[in-house]
Amino acid sequence: MEAFEHTSLDQTGKQHKGVIQAENKKQARNLLRDQGLMPVQVEQVLHHAKQNLSPRRFKLKRDELPLLIRQLATLIKAGLPIDDALKTLVEQSDHRNSEKILSTLHAKIMEGQSLATAMRIFPKAFDELIATSIEAGEQAGQLEAVLEQLADYLETKDQMSKQSLMALLYPAILILTSIAVVTGLMVYIVPKVTQVFANSQVALPPMTVTLINISQFISDYGIWLLLILTTALAGFITLLKNKTFKIKWHAWLMQAPIIGNLVRTSQSAKFTRTLGILSQSAVPIVSALSLSSNVVRNARFKQACEQTARAVREGASLATAMNQHGEFPALTVKLVNAGEQGGNLSDMLERAAQIQEKNVENKLATLIGAIQPLAILVVGVVILFIVLAMLLPIFQLNSVIQ
Repeated sequence: MEAFEHTSLDQTGKQHKGVIQAENKKQARNLLRDQGLMPVQVEQVLHHAKQNLSPRRFKLKRDELPLLIRQLATLIKAGLPIDDALKTLVEQSDHRNSEKILSTLHAKIMEGQSLATAMRIFPKAFDELIATSIEAGEQAGQLEAVLEQLADYLETKDQMSKQSLMALLYPAILILTSIAVVTGLMVYIVPKVTQVFANSQVALPPMTVTLINISQFISDYGIWLLLILTTALAGFITLLKNKTFKIKWHAWLMQAPIIGNLVRTSQSAKFTRTLGILSQSAVPIVSALSLSSNVVRNARFKQACEQTARAVREGASLATAMNQHGEFPALTVKLVNAGEQGGNLSDMLERAAQIQEKNVENKLATLIGAIQPLAILVVGVVILFIVLAMLLPIFQLNSVIQ
């Protein structure tokens, strides 16, 4: 069976859009007529996808994937066959892209394909980590457990991303607003106020002279300064496409004060969490290491993960391979070693990931907690400087008049 996207009219002339499953386009039209609908347009979903130039068309929304995996795990746990579970998800879906994707998955399952094979049709919706984990779960007869583990992982990942975004949102808004306000004062307000002082015979205080010079510089060269900064940023982004430069930059980030340890711990948490899920899904350790490296975003840490996978492939233990590069936290290496010795590597990897994720959460909260008052203090000092620089000449003029 295949999934077909249709546009139809009912007896009142009202338009309906949706997805229907059928063997071919002719059968899809007949099924629509049986439902009292007049088909206007019927297109196979996959054929339509190939003609569509936008890769985002068949990509799930960011917060939709964890919910979908959780619902699928719940339905299978309730005893529904995989095809009935997917059909239920199709019926309750309220988003067109997810409805098309789920209908195609259901159609491929009805043809006899595995869920992992069907998911690989939509790489933008289901990455290789999800497909490989589900494939291993299907082969081991543990699909329900694997889906629950994936749901936990995706929900934790989504929650951490949202927490990081919300924590950084307030300082970012404060800093951007402050820059806009100070720039507006320097460009529009300060020149008008200082024009009054220019016509007087009173010697201006050094603070006021400094403010006037800064205001004049921003007015004359502000556009050029912005252009230089934009060009420098564009050049930096271009340099990051060079693998050697990217590795050096990311290596420096991991050695940088304050944020270096945070970056290393967060990358290690992603790696160990993913490796734990794949290990519990019975994915071979070498393949699991290669897939886990793909979730790492820091190029230097990714290089260490790839070297670890290579060492394990050559016969080294996982703990020994991780310890060779010095990039993984010592506690993580010890837990992995204990897991290998005790035969419960998956549990130790999950415990290591939980410890690191909690560590990242605490460090991020501390860092954001320090940034917020510091940003307010800096903005307050700048505003105070501008106000005093404009008020001091006024006090001097009053003294002269008196």
